[in-house]
This record gives sequence, C-alpha cells and structure tokens, in this order.
Amino acid sequence: MTTIAHPHTAAAALSDHPFLSSIPIGSLRRLAAHVQSHTYPAGEQVFREGQIANRFFLIRNGLVRLDLEVAGRGQVEVETLGCDSALGWSWLFSPYRWHLTATAVERTSMLIFDTDALQIAMAADPPLGYELIRRFSGVMFDRLVATRLQLTGDAEIPTAGTSGPWAGRRTTAANWRHDIERGPVT
Repeated sequence: MTTIAHPHTAAAALSDHPFLSSIPIGSLRRLAAHVQSHTYPAGEQVFREGQIANRFFLIRNGLVRLDLEVAGRGQVEVETLGCDSALGWSWLFSPYRWHLTATAVERTSMLIFDTDALQIAMAADPPLGYELIRRFSGVMFDRLVATRLQLTGDAEIPTAGTSGPWAGRRTTAANWRHDIERGPVT
C-alpha cells in the first residue's frame, strides 16, 4: 500500500469519490491522514469471509466481485462493484469479521482506510461521524438487498452502475450538514 504523500492531494482524491462528495474539505483533510492507495491485480483477494475486518475501501477504478460461502452451494457470487463504489462495512459491528469475500476481477485501484483511525476521526467530529454512518447504512442496505436477490434467485447478480447509492452516482446534497440540522425527510 502507498501512503498518499500530501494531505491536500489525499483530500482531493477523497472529494472526487462519490461516497465522500459534498463532505466539507476540512473533514476530508482529517480523513486524508488515514487513507492509503493500493492497486490490486486481477484475481487478487482484497479480503476473505471470516477474516478480521479492519479496513474500508473506496473503489477508484476496476471491478471487485463479492462472494458468499453458502452451505451446499459453495461460493455464490453476490454482487460486482465497480468504479466509485464503497466496499466494507463489517468493521462497524462485532465480531468485526468480513461477511463476504472480495476479489479483484480486473486491475483495481482503491483508497483504503484503517478503520481504527477512521473511528477516532468520526468520534472527534460527530456531524462527520453521523454522515458517514448514514452513508455506510446505504451501502449496507444495498449489499443486503443484492445478497437477498442472489440467494432467492429473484434477479440477476447486481453490478455496479445499476445498484448502490455509491455505485457511480454522486450525492445531490449540496451541504450535508444542512441536512443534519434540518432532520430526516418524512
């Protein structure tokens, strides 16, 4: 993994990713201190189901396949994520183990966060922490829907670009702090 040399360069890379779009640059600079860049060759595992979950990923380019071990069926493909997707939320909940296996389908570049440092940054900036948890919740919801669809055979395997709030689409919120102050939309 490569540490991004300058905090301003790292903050700019973070602001370019849809998962973090519209987050104020000051908050992104704090996050930038805890991000690294890495490129996975095709076929390399990013993480394996059951391993300790201690990282969070933002896919910059490439494809990552998510698989789940299903009794009697073996590895079942759940979803394929592409450019601008967010990956990895298992670090948020005990027992802090990956629930899926992620493998690079093609050469894939990612921004990678150490989640211990990320949790400290989120706790130090509660509005940022809230907004990130809100965004992670969207990723979790998407992943659970994709898993359900695949396991029940209700649909084809979702691919990036057709699923996910951060699968290639930018948020439309001009100022997420305003959304926090205004409260949830009912």
